[in-house]
Amino acid sequence: MPPSAEPLGARIRRLRRARGLTQRELAEPRYDRGFLAKVESGRRLPSDDVLSHLARRLGLTADELRFDRPPGAAQELGDALEAAYRELQKGGLEAAEREFARVERLAAEYRLPDVQCHARFHLGEVQWQRYDIPLADKGFAHAMELADASSPRLRAMIVNRVAACRALSGDLGASVALVENALADLRATGASDPDAELALVTALIHPLIEMGALRRARRAAEEGRRVLPSARHAEIAARYHRQAAQLWQEIGLADRAEKDLSRALRLFTSLGYDRDAARCRWARGFLWRRLGKLDEAHAELRLARDLLAKAGSREGVLGATIELADVRRRQGKLDEAAELAEGIRPLLDRSPDIEARAEVLRLLGLIARARGDLPEATALLEEAATAQEKSELRGALVATALHLGDTLRARGLIEKAAEAYRRGVRAATMSDFGPTG
Repeated sequence: MPPSAEPLGARIRRLRRARGLTQRELAEPRYDRGFLAKVESGRRLPSDDVLSHLARRLGLTADELRFDRPPGAAQELGDALEAAYRELQKGGLEAAEREFARVERLAAEYRLPDVQCHARFHLGEVQWQRYDIPLADKGFAHAMELADASSPRLRAMIVNRVAACRALSGDLGASVALVENALADLRATGASDPDAELALVTALIHPLIEMGALRRARRAAEEGRRVLPSARHAEIAARYHRQAAQLWQEIGLADRAEKDLSRALRLFTSLGYDRDAARCRWARGFLWRRLGKLDEAHAELRLARDLLAKAGSREGVLGATIELADVRRRQGKLDEAAELAEGIRPLLDRSPDIEARAEVLRLLGLIARARGDLPEATALLEEAATAQEKSELRGALVATALHLGDTLRARGLIEKAAEAYRRGVRAATMSDFGPTG
């Protein structure tokens, strides 16, 4: 019989008998046998004081008695969530999903809204790992319904993920606004919660970079660095280090980026978070590619892609493959680069990830140009630029517009080339690519 189906009075009677107590022994000294008889029969609804007295006599808390919650249920379900999350990190999506759903159901029955919220959050994470962004967004929104009953840290983690869904769907402005509002609300309470604050400032860094707002991204990274020593959860600290590394490499601080990536990799490895550790390797391959260390980048990105595939992370496989294809293009392996890029297009067709779709289009355009097919290169680069412009991906648009202008100029289309360059200049003007201090 599910806990919610048993009347409270009948539950009290069952638990009393299981402990070998008479009605008088359970009721006294504050109440008498007749009063308890009415409670057990359902003729009298116990007040909070009565429930607290009976719970103490039965060796339970009031909520354990009220909701038929086993002693230690919250801790047990929390431990189950953590174990299932490690399973998710290793690629056991189906098993993890079943466990998250089981915990969510029991937490609802036992009236543990914080645990229930956490289970819903992890169910959203399953869809995120499957690269089903719309379904993940719905899952995180479902968790948000219980956010008021959860900790500030969990609320911040939900906002972090909802914001990421917005960014992947091409609405960077909405992503940033969501996080900034949550951060303002957190700080307005006056209560310090470094983990929540760190999770939120971390969520700002990537969309601000993609919008070309590097000064604002650096402010967020520096705010995170100030609160980092007070953070208690290694996972949140590791995510900050990995995200900050993207900012440092974007502004030319490669050594600092490498240090942050190494810290993130160590933390994720110590937690047993295989997927997130592999994402750090993907990020390091990206860094080495930008530094021109193509052989090292190739090896690291291949490893990252294989590890991410083993962990069942479609989003990670997509990102690592894009970078791997670009490395092979730069190494002159055009056929392999094109095969890698074309191989991931079916994933993009099922996802709203405009940023990744535009990256693949630009990559295929550059491959076409290297092969001498300038009309095809023009069409692909124009499609990529249009997608980036609509989604405020200004940093990427600057580079794409430059490639498009060069391609048009090589075709002798000087006026169109000039317009492409002006397009890049406008994107740069709206960004803050100047000195960052």
